[in-house]
Amino acid sequence: MSGASGPELPLLRLALTGTPGTGKTRLSEELQGLVEIQNQSILAETKGFLGQDDGGSKEIDVEGLSTILVEEWSSPPEKTQLIDGHLSHLLPVDAIIILRAHPLVIDARLHLRDYEEQKILDNVEWEMIGGPWLELEEIDIPILELDSGVLDPNELTTEVLNWLSQDCAPERPAEILDWLDDMASKDW
Repeated sequence: MSGASGPELPLLRLALTGTPGTGKTRLSEELQGLVEIQNQSILAETKGFLGQDDGGSKEIDVEGLSTILVEEWSSPPEKTQLIDGHLSHLLPVDAIIILRAHPLVIDARLHLRDYEEQKILDNVEWEMIGGPWLELEEIDIPILELDSGVLDPNELTTEVLNWLSQDCAPERPAEILDWLDDMASKDW
């Protein structure tokens, strides 16, 4: 679907967020050409808000970056923008797309990426408890939640484009994915 001309989209800045391994980058690739894609880490580095923590991991000063972007983004973009990054929902965006996937899917995907075991466990636990939603409870902008463990990239793209073409309606999912409830209801 990349590069194809698509429906008329609202001129918004969208956050594409979710636990590592949910498919944010893959969905961004699918949407390339239909929207302008910005990687959150590159955006932070360009603006001087990307550093390193004591362990050598890249760390984004989201608060500093947001402060600068509030002014820079005071008017709508010329083309719909999608900011790809697991902290992008903390930036001054107009709407949020949150990708989720069953914790066992996250575990398998992160093992394929050769993540360290502790980092895999941390991300699996974050997804299991619905961590992405913990930071979204107080945010009052439209949010679309999609299960990338069930939908393939083409289906995810279709869902996003349909949602955008309907001016981000509905504004919130009717039910939030609950992996704990899902796992508790199965015979393991």
